Amino acid sequence: MKPVILVIDDEEAIRLFLSATLVDEGYDVLLAGSGEEALELLARSVPDLVLLDLMLPDMSGIEVLKKIRDRLPHLCVVMITAYSETDSAVQAMKLDAYDYVSKPIQLDKLLRVIGRGLNDTSEARERFRQLDHGDLFVGMEDVVPSISPAMLEIYDLIRRISSGSNTTVLIEGESGVGKDVIANQIHRTSSRTDGPFLEINCASLPEKLLESELFGHEKGAFTDAQSQKMGLLELAHAGSVFLDEIGEMELPVQVKLLRVLEKMRFRRVGGIEDILVDVRIIAATNRNLAEEVRAGTFREDLYYRLKVVEIYVPPLRSRPEDVLPLAEFFLGHFSKKFGKNFREIGPGAREFLLEYRWPGNIRELKNILERVVLLGEGPVLRREDFQFMGSVGSHAAEFPARLGEALRDPIPADGLDLEGLVDEFEATLVRKAYDAAGGNQTRAAALLGLNRDKFRYRLKQYGIKEKGTK
Repeated sequence: MKPVILVIDDEEAIRLFLSATLVDEGYDVLLAGSGEEALELLARSVPDLVLLDLMLPDMSGIEVLKKIRDRLPHLCVVMITAYSETDSAVQAMKLDAYDYVSKPIQLDKLLRVIGRGLNDTSEARERFRQLDHGDLFVGMEDVVPSISPAMLEIYDLIRRISSGSNTTVLIEGESGVGKDVIANQIHRTSSRTDGPFLEINCASLPEKLLESELFGHEKGAFTDAQSQKMGLLELAHAGSVFLDEIGEMELPVQVKLLRVLEKMRFRRVGGIEDILVDVRIIAATNRNLAEEVRAGTFREDLYYRLKVVEIYVPPLRSRPEDVLPLAEFFLGHFSKKFGKNFREIGPGAREFLLEYRWPGNIRELKNILERVVLLGEGPVLRREDFQFMGSVGSHAAEFPARLGEALRDPIPADGLDLEGLVDEFEATLVRKAYDAAGGNQTRAAALLGLNRDKFRYRLKQYGIKEKGTK
């Protein structure tokens, strides 16, 4: 396995120069142009060594070094400094940077420092891998032991597919349920765990930019293509690529992605040569891709190539067993982070946490606990701490009564949970139809005026077990 080096520098010319040099020397390279981008990369994949510029646009190299030391104390960090930054370089050495090199960079000296650093920290890297500290930085949710049957089944499935390191996986579920955490776990439990794990949100980029980010581009391929750029698929060689919100991907990009899945080769934008890669594709969506296929907005052949293994992550409201363990974890985490003394969740707060439907799922729970802990004092989390969310008792009533009130009465001043109410209404009818049809999905679907695929999707969406399954 080639050593992986992360280059953090805001000057694109220096990043590309170092990347080309290091690749020629037999290293795999990750690139980041800011401190935030670097920390996001480190949250998904741990390199063997970091080259860190002291001057970055969003934070200083010293700040980035401190954050790296907090999360990854074993990691070898070499600082890149200007001659005028000697004092900062000394400060970096006090923070346990391995060494520093000055600009203009002398390649022979840099390569000697890298070789020495990798050699001197090899034992620390091995201990880190054996201890598996991944849960410190990959995503807080994955360190919480889920007790709901649905999540235990998902974790068991992840263990069973760990041996198939090339198998594509499609993760479905609402926003905020932790699809990215599942993707991380799939990568970390596979034989690709030492390779890069790179992520891109397909909904956040227009078609041409997404294509360039995925496949890279050649110099002059379009107006702003000032130099050659490697795409995520190329950078993630021997690792995994996580395509979040893949249902938003435009059809022309889908065609190119299909070729990657079929042949593991592609061309950069504006390129004429095929590039071979070895990557695992993990995709996620909050859309019903089967319906998108029927609507003609998603390619059927790509859909079936992606869903070799299909994982549906149920919403938090359908697995209430996980609410309190998650809340207790976030309470402890943020209490420590903010220097507060919260120690337990009181009876009233527990009642509220179980009553509320969490339309934003785990992400909403995490954000709310962060706010409550930041503004509160503790040591007991109380029901009153959630008053900023409106009427904390509004979710306690039985569903029929809530639905009747919503239809009959004016909308309350503090609003109502429309999505939650609609979901509960739909889930209730799905269960009733399923029971009335004696577990026959085709008959149950007909009772609701749906086709069988749509009915099966709703069974998964609301965490309703299919008849005959354990």
